[in-house]
Amino acid sequence: MLQTRLGGPLRHAVWIGLFSAIFACRINGQTAAASTLPTSPSVNELHRWFDLDALSVSTRYRFVESRSGHATSDQQQWQFSARGRFKFDRAGRFSVVATLATGNSITGGWNNTGLGTGDLQSNLFVKQLYLNVRPTKSVEIEFGGIGINNGENTEITGYDNDVYVTGERARIRLPKKFYFDEISLTNGFVGDVNKPSVFHRFKHLDKSNYHQLLVRKQVTKAVEFSADYTFESGIDMLRQAVKIKLPKTHFADSILYENYQRLDPHPGYGFNFTADKKLSRKVSILGGFAKISHPMFNGDRFPQGKRVYAGAAYKISRELSLNSVLIQAVGPLVSSTGPRTRFDLILSYDILAALRRYKVF
Repeated sequence: MLQTRLGGPLRHAVWIGLFSAIFACRINGQTAAASTLPTSPSVNELHRWFDLDALSVSTRYRFVESRSGHATSDQQQWQFSARGRFKFDRAGRFSVVATLATGNSITGGWNNTGLGTGDLQSNLFVKQLYLNVRPTKSVEIEFGGIGINNGENTEITGYDNDVYVTGERARIRLPKKFYFDEISLTNGFVGDVNKPSVFHRFKHLDKSNYHQLLVRKQVTKAVEFSADYTFESGIDMLRQAVKIKLPKTHFADSILYENYQRLDPHPGYGFNFTADKKLSRKVSILGGFAKISHPMFNGDRFPQGKRVYAGAAYKISRELSLNSVLIQAVGPLVSSTGPRTRFDLILSYDILAALRRYKVF
């Protein structure tokens, strides 16, 4: 059934991927010599004032089928994301950081193309905007519209990668004195789900419904973990995650186990186990199993219920990559409209990597 429903739109997404791959290879072949060009003085002067941390564009085909067998999503979407900072001093100890992105909520980062379900969406929002201060190498302070610190937890058991709070955070990195590589303290406000623009949310700077204490530690070269206590709108949560890198002779390159405990009210427990393996220089795979007990601000691909998933990634070039993931719910679902099956095929182009490769930025 899934194969039949995917036919037309999936072929459309694959053709987009193939065309983009051929185009990228053509560009790479014509401009390979550009990678040897020296960085111009104007670029160096630009870096004095401005740094670009991320710049990418993506498109994805998304198919979601509910428990009742109804296709709730069968569409092509697009995504744009840019993150940069303006530096008040050459060392970047004082800077303003901004993120411009697609997505019409604080838990969403994609816009509809109008192909398939959903109307065309073209909005871009400044989703994060904050002052970053690093008085020393060991201390970092953020104030404004800031992102979530998930530690080693992913958006499966933590917060969605698109979520942010309006408030302040302090990070302390003094492992010789406090053992942990990072101690993070956050206070702020999270809410107004359908108001992604930070300018509509600065009014909450004097409010607080979110507190987090997080610690992170690299125990050995192969083992790292994080743990946090989070309070959000009357809900107390604990989260822990440990990531272990395995010898290349094993079935996986690394495994991740992450979990949470909802303490009060309505106690609950959830977890995720993931293993990934790099098959070659260009191809990698992953798979896992997750259980989510309560609705929360985690990634929308993993609502309440138990799900098994598998994914693959193919690096077409330095800048262009193709990713796919299939998620299947197992066991009972909360409602008949809850997603039973989900498939994503994502084509991403890293514009920043291309600019750096050809010494443009």
